[in-house]
Amino acid sequence: MKPIPTRRARGCKQTSRAAAGGLGLTLGMTLLLSPGPAQAQTDDGRPATAGGSQAAAQQCRAPGSVPPRGRLQRTGPLPMDIQANDMQAPADAPMQFRDDVLLVYGDQQLRTDELIYDPETGQVELPGWLEYTDAVIRMRAESAAYNTETSAGRFSGVDYYIAGAEGAGHAGEVRMLGPERARVETFDFTTCDIEDPDWQLKAGKVELDFESGVGTARDARLEFKGVPLLYSPWLSFPLDNRRKSGLLYPQIGASSDNGIDVAVPWYWNIAPNMDATFTPRLIGERGLSMGGEFRFLTRRQAGTLQLDYLPDDREADRDRWLARARYSARLAEDWTGRVNFNRVSDADYFFDLGNDLDSSTIQYLRSDLRVRGQGRFWTLTTTFDTFQVLDRDVADEREPYNRLPRVEFDADLPLPNGFAFRLDSEAVYFDRSIGVTGLRLDALPELSWRLVRPGGFLEPRVGLRATAYSLDRDDPDAEDDPSRIQPIISLDGGLVFERETPSGRLQTLEPRAYYLYVPGRSQSDFPVFDTRELTFGFAQLFRTNRYSGADRQTDANQLTLAVTSRLLARDDGRSLLDASLGQIFFFDDPSVRLPDEPEDDRELSATVGEINWRPSDRFLVNAGLQWDPDDTELDVAAFGLRWKGSDARQVQVGYRFRRDRVDQFDVRFRYPLSGELNLIGRVNYSLEDDEPLELLAGLEYESCCWALRTSIRRYVSDRDADQRTAFFLELHLKGLGSLGRRPYDLFTY
Repeated sequence: MKPIPTRRARGCKQTSRAAAGGLGLTLGMTLLLSPGPAQAQTDDGRPATAGGSQAAAQQCRAPGSVPPRGRLQRTGPLPMDIQANDMQAPADAPMQFRDDVLLVYGDQQLRTDELIYDPETGQVELPGWLEYTDAVIRMRAESAAYNTETSAGRFSGVDYYIAGAEGAGHAGEVRMLGPERARVETFDFTTCDIEDPDWQLKAGKVELDFESGVGTARDARLEFKGVPLLYSPWLSFPLDNRRKSGLLYPQIGASSDNGIDVAVPWYWNIAPNMDATFTPRLIGERGLSMGGEFRFLTRRQAGTLQLDYLPDDREADRDRWLARARYSARLAEDWTGRVNFNRVSDADYFFDLGNDLDSSTIQYLRSDLRVRGQGRFWTLTTTFDTFQVLDRDVADEREPYNRLPRVEFDADLPLPNGFAFRLDSEAVYFDRSIGVTGLRLDALPELSWRLVRPGGFLEPRVGLRATAYSLDRDDPDAEDDPSRIQPIISLDGGLVFERETPSGRLQTLEPRAYYLYVPGRSQSDFPVFDTRELTFGFAQLFRTNRYSGADRQTDANQLTLAVTSRLLARDDGRSLLDASLGQIFFFDDPSVRLPDEPEDDRELSATVGEINWRPSDRFLVNAGLQWDPDDTELDVAAFGLRWKGSDARQVQVGYRFRRDRVDQFDVRFRYPLSGELNLIGRVNYSLEDDEPLELLAGLEYESCCWALRTSIRRYVSDRDADQRTAFFLELHLKGLGSLGRRPYDLFTY
C-alpha cells in the first residue's frame, strides 16, 4: 500500500480509501465466529457431533446482538474506507486514526477510538476498545493487535454475538496464529441472555483449525442452571458445514417392561459421500445391544444399511436382530434400480424393542428388488418381492404371496381430436409354500375420448380386460389354465355451475353422472392371489372394479349420481368449503364375488357423503359417512378437527367408526398453563373394546433458549392388548442440541 500523504485535521471527519489488499484486519476478525455454535450436520439434518447445532425457532435477544443481513460477496478488489475525526499519515511513521474511527470493507464494519497501521510491517494496533460487525457476527474487544502480512494477532477481553441472536459468549483472549489457525483462552457460548445465561458451554482452551474445519476444546463442560451436565477433558467439534466424526447426544427413556433405555450414538464421517453411525443401546431388563447404520451417496447410486443386534435377550432368552437395506441406482438413461430389504429375528421384535404403537401393529415386512424404465408415453417395471409375516393371527393359507417376479407395462398415448389410448398390463408369478401357485397374465387396453367445454365435460371409455393363468394345483379336477375376457364400457359426464355469493366468494354446483357396464363372466375357478375388496368410499363411486388385483373383475350395470359443491376464495381460488354426496344405482345384481364374500342383491349402494371446511390456515374440519339404505344403519363414519391457535394452543380430534369392527376416538391437545409452560396430552380410546389404546400426558417448558419436555405414555404394545408404560424426558438446548428423547411428534402439522 502506498503511503497516504501527511494530513492532520481536527473538528471534521476525514476519509481515506485503499484497495482491499492493503489491510487484512477486518478479514481476520471474522475468525471469532468459529467458537460459536458449530453446525455441522449429516445429509438428513442430523447433528454430526455432540458439539453440533439444531435449528432453533425461538431465540433470546442477547444484548448487543444485531439483526441478520445478507453477506456481501468479497470477490475482486473492494474499496476500503477509513473515516476518523483525527488522522495522521506521515511518510516515515505508522498511520494513526483517532476519535470516532470507522473502517468499512464490504459488509464489514469496525469502530474504535484509535487505530494505528504501519504499512511497512503490516502491523495494526488497536490499543483501546473496538467493535466489529459483519453479516454473521458482532464482536467487542478491549484491545487488539493484528499483522496483515502474517495474519497473526491477538484480541483481549472479547464479547461476541451471532447475528439474529443465535448465540453469544465471551473469550478471555483470542490469538490468531495464521490465516488458518487460532487459539482461544477461557471460552464460553450460549443462546440465552449473555448476562444471565441458563446454560453455557465452557472450555478452558480452544484450538481452531480452519483448513481442516476442526476445533479442539480442552476442559470442556456443559452447565445448565449452574449444574454440570457433561464434562470432557478433550472435545473436538466442527467449525463449518463439513461433517465430523464424534458422539451424538444420548437418547434416554424408560418403560415398565424394559426398564431404563439409553442409547449413545457415535458418528463416523468416513468420506464426503459416506458415513456411519454406531449406537450402543442399554435396555435395563434385556441387555446391551449394538446398532449400526452405514450410508453412501454417489452421482448414480445411494444406499443405507442398518443392523441392530441384541445378544442373549434376558427376557426372551434368545438373540434378537433387525436388518434393513436400501439401495437405489441409475442404471442407464431413463432406467433405475432399487433394493429394499427388511428382516427381523422373530415376530415379537417390534413388540418388545419398538418404541411406539405403530411399530407394534406391523403385520408384514416387505422386501423387494425393482428395475424401472420409462419413456415419454410408457413405463416398464420389474419387481421381485417377498414378505415376512409378523402377525401370529395370520394363518398359513392367508399369508401374502411372493411375487417372483411381477412385470408391469403401462402406456398412456394421447391421440388427435381428444382421443387417448391407455394400456395397463402385468405378468406375475405367485409363489408360496401352501396353496395354489402359478403365473397370471392380465392386460387392459382402453380407448377414450374426452370433450371439455366451459361448464362441463363428457368422457366415454371402452376397454377390454383379458386375464389368463397357468397354475400348479393340488386338486386334479380344477382347471390349470382358466382365462377371462371382459369388455368394460363407461360414460362419465358432469356440469359445473358457478355463482358469486354476497360476500364476494365463488360457489360451484357440480352434478356428475357415471354409467358403467361390464358383462358377467364366471370367475369361481380363479385363484385369489392378491385381490381384496376395496374399502368403499366416494372415490369408489367412479371406479370400474370394486376389487384390487386382477383375480376378480366385477360385473356391473350401474349408474352413479353424485354432486359436489365448493366455496372458493375469490383472490386465490383456495377451497374454503367443499361437500360431496353420491350413490350407485344397480340395474343388475353383481354375480362376481370372492370366496368368503356374501351375496349382495341390493338395488342401491350406501349413500356416501364427505365434507371439508377450511375457514383459515389454522382450522380444518373434515367428516365423512356411509349410510346403508337397506339396513337403515350407519356403515362408516369419520370426523376430524385440527385447530392451531396463535399461541401454543393446539387441538386435534379424530373419530372413526366402521360397523362391527372399529369404533375409536383420538384426542390430542396442547394447552398453555403459562407463557412458557404447556400441558400436552393424548387419549386414543376404543369404544368397541371399551379400553384405551394409548394415554399420554406431559409438560413442556420452553424459554427463549432451552426447552424441557417430559411425558408418560401407556399404550397397547401387542395384539394381545398388553399395555406398556414408558417415560420420556428431553432437554433441548437451542443452538446446541438435545439430551434425551421424546416419544414422537404429537401433531401432524
